[in-house]
Amino acid sequence: MTRTPFDARAGTERTRTPTLIGLALAPLIVVAVLGWGLFAPGQHLDRVTAAVVNDDQPVTKNGQTIPLGRQFAGALISGGTVSTASGGSDQATEPPPSDDASNFDWVLTNDDDASSGLQSGRYAAVLTIPKSFSADATSIGGPAASATQATVTVRTGPATALVDPALTAAVTQAATASLDRQLTVQYLQNVYAGFNTIDQQIGQAADGAASLASGTASLASGTASLATGAASLAAGTQSLDAGAQSLSSGLDQLASGTASLPEQTASLARGSAAVAQVADAAASRTADAVARMAEAVAEVCATPAAGACARATAALTSLQAANGDVQTIAGVADQVAAGNAALAGAMPQVVDGIDASATRAASLAAGASQTAAGAEQVSSGAASAASGAQQSADGAAQLSSGLQQATTSIPTYSDSDITTLSAVAAQPVVTSQKAPPTGLASLPFFAVLALWLGAMVTSLARRAVPTRLLLSSVPSALIAARSAGVVALIGAGQGVIVAGAAQFGMGLRPDVWIAFALAAALVGAVFGVVNQALAAAFGGVGRLIALLIGGTALVAGLSSTAPPQLVAFSQLLPTAPALALLRAAGTGDAAGAWGSVGLLLVWAAGSLALTLAAVAARRNVRLRDTVPGGAQVAA
Repeated sequence: MTRTPFDARAGTERTRTPTLIGLALAPLIVVAVLGWGLFAPGQHLDRVTAAVVNDDQPVTKNGQTIPLGRQFAGALISGGTVSTASGGSDQATEPPPSDDASNFDWVLTNDDDASSGLQSGRYAAVLTIPKSFSADATSIGGPAASATQATVTVRTGPATALVDPALTAAVTQAATASLDRQLTVQYLQNVYAGFNTIDQQIGQAADGAASLASGTASLASGTASLATGAASLAAGTQSLDAGAQSLSSGLDQLASGTASLPEQTASLARGSAAVAQVADAAASRTADAVARMAEAVAEVCATPAAGACARATAALTSLQAANGDVQTIAGVADQVAAGNAALAGAMPQVVDGIDASATRAASLAAGASQTAAGAEQVSSGAASAASGAQQSADGAAQLSSGLQQATTSIPTYSDSDITTLSAVAAQPVVTSQKAPPTGLASLPFFAVLALWLGAMVTSLARRAVPTRLLLSSVPSALIAARSAGVVALIGAGQGVIVAGAAQFGMGLRPDVWIAFALAAALVGAVFGVVNQALAAAFGGVGRLIALLIGGTALVAGLSSTAPPQLVAFSQLLPTAPALALLRAAGTGDAAGAWGSVGLLLVWAAGSLALTLAAVAARRNVRLRDTVPGGAQVAA
């Protein structure tokens, strides 16, 4: 009897010891290879060689050389943090390579070597730092119009592995994020230091505004006093104007009354001169008379006439007294004449002075009137100035108060505050990621794949429909149950073996591992029954369907960027509840595990029904498969 490959009756119904060993080793090999190769790919990045090409030209800021390209390349090679605190020459020695397994093995090289190495696969990626890197990275501290983002170029070639571009992006983004934080910290430090400077300057402005308010208040008081004084001046000059007008009128009358005084004083001078001449003449004659009288008395006294001498002497004495009076009168008359002459000479000037005084008094009256008008204007202007000065004082006081409030509102920082705030503002949001225990994210997935592949191998090694019992009287349900039972036992054994291998990577507690092993046994049993049902019902097509299910589970489990249709289809497959069950068992989530157990039992029940249908369908066989000649016999 001939058998075709992948037929439902292909293989053997007897499971020998080597077969059991091979069936046990198949999933163990799969889970071992997947776990070894993909257990923690991010922890072995040092196996990847990448190149750095530094074409950057350093810049000089405030007399300090800043070679950011060299510092960035050094941080990549050494696996450290980019430092922008110190300058230095770009000719500094290359930093030592990093021993960090989470960093690439970076090689500093030139453009030609990088291109050839990328093309040949010697380098997984090439990072090129352009010439303007330092200038662009430090442009944030200059004018806004000149601010430019610094850009590095990362290239990967066709010879690189599938996940190498993603790993390269993760490593380079970590380095650029470090540089971004350093540059932002420096920029924010300058900003916070500027707050302190602004606070000091506004404080000085507030003090000046307070002084201005005090000065303008004094100005307002002074201008108010000026207004009062100007009002008093206006009143006084008005009185002065009235007095000056009266003085001018009186002087005009005096000038009119004294206009004839020069002529009168001249006539008086002439008359007094004439009187003086007459007095002088009289004095001369009385003097002659006294002299002759004295001679006569001497002659009388020389005669012996009794009494005549005495009378003559008495007469002489009287005459001499009269002469003295006449001489006095003559002298007085001369003085009067001289005074009248002087008065007559000065009187014209006096009259002219009175006329001039009258004229000046009129001018004084006019000036006093103008002064009064001006004083009134000064008083009005001073009052306005006082009002404006008061408003200025109020405004200056408000300005001072506002500036003081501004100094209170503007924050000031100490050096330690600036350092802290700069670091926080440079990275205001951080992610605190709590990763699951080591291996919990990957090993249950690898276990599902291993058990599915183990079930596929089992379906290839065993006949899905045992032909030895098809022509017997054994009920179809019993045939299907016995065949599925053996496969389920094999799958359960595979599950326990896979759970034992996974324990080396997961490190579960004994009680949790027992639950995980039971879950893996259930998954292996269900997978075996499902693969047997697919092979029993559809033969080779069923095995292709099983391969499709395994591939879909692999793609959907490796990346969340898979097409939504594929992800949605993967949730309908038995691998989805199996993965959920193993993860729930690994974390000790009993409640989450029961729902997955129910779905797996549904798949198991459906698979048993499908196997039973396949057995029942194949109990009708063609004669040529059992009797030479090809006659058909009904079972």
